[in-house]
Amino acid sequence: MLTSPQNMNNKSVKIIVSAILIIVSYGFIIHRLIKFDELKEVNTVIIFHPEKLPLLLTTILLMFLNWSIETLKWKMLVWKVPVSFSTALKTVISSITVGIFTPNRIGEIGGRAMLLGKGNRTYGILATSLGSFAQFSTTIFNGLAGLALFLLFFPNRANINPIFNKISVLLVFFIFLLLLFIYFNSKQLKPVLLRFSFFRTRIAQLGHFSDTGCRLLFQVLMLSIFRYAIFITQFYLLLRFFDIHLPILHAYVAISLIYLFATLIPTTTLLEFGIRGSLAIFFLGLFSENNLGIVLATMFLWIINLGIPSVIGSVFLIRKIVEKRIKYVHLHK
Repeated sequence: MLTSPQNMNNKSVKIIVSAILIIVSYGFIIHRLIKFDELKEVNTVIIFHPEKLPLLLTTILLMFLNWSIETLKWKMLVWKVPVSFSTALKTVISSITVGIFTPNRIGEIGGRAMLLGKGNRTYGILATSLGSFAQFSTTIFNGLAGLALFLLFFPNRANINPIFNKISVLLVFFIFLLLLFIYFNSKQLKPVLLRFSFFRTRIAQLGHFSDTGCRLLFQVLMLSIFRYAIFITQFYLLLRFFDIHLPILHAYVAISLIYLFATLIPTTTLLEFGIRGSLAIFFLGLFSENNLGIVLATMFLWIINLGIPSVIGSVFLIRKIVEKRIKYVHLHK
């Protein structure tokens, strides 16, 4: 069986790009660990005291629950494509490696679609987009709640004009209602998407929007809220691990505001740690002076939720590339 040089070149480019992503992923994670100067100030004997290790271990276990819930969300949304939970989990984890260098990790959408078979990739893009939109709306809602609680219970913590505060709350609340309306009326996006040539040739796949009912969308939204609760819990546990003991209300307000502004600020994962670290120092710094503990908690959360899954995902990605290459060789002998 003959194959055109163009197809061979496309496959070679995909392999090279995937290999580069994997190498850069490992390099970036190692770079973050080596160049983090604040680690030199840490007394590991005190921090990693046996009595506090359950906090760290629980945070790590919650990482597996976090990505399992995300896998369930994606599997539910891509219901038109038969895929097992284990395969869906590998796809979700691998997409972290693919999307780690894109703005706000938007590359995860393409990563999940890329790992599906031909003919199903558009379904993958639409399903991942809906799931991401649900998570984004959840973050906005909790950020709004955190901002409202901050203005209500801690008005003297920041010297900001009260009028600006009220305008900010109203603006964020309006954005949240708009996002919620768009999410539950996603089928209305079909005419808009059909304006693009890419989707005009995939009308059947766009029917996925219309066929995804409100009940399923509500279930996905509930899972997104569950994931957000895991994020909050992980951050809170790490703060305690690094000797930052805040009341739950203080911690929720600060962490929800960190996630809100980290989500609204366009960035790549290469810059995400620095931005989240700065936001963490600003908002958690309103309630604690332990800046080193705040930065360490932020760093460990990044490693646990993104660094470790990215490394695991690269293994799945390499295996997928090798399997495709072997299958390609057998078909074209």
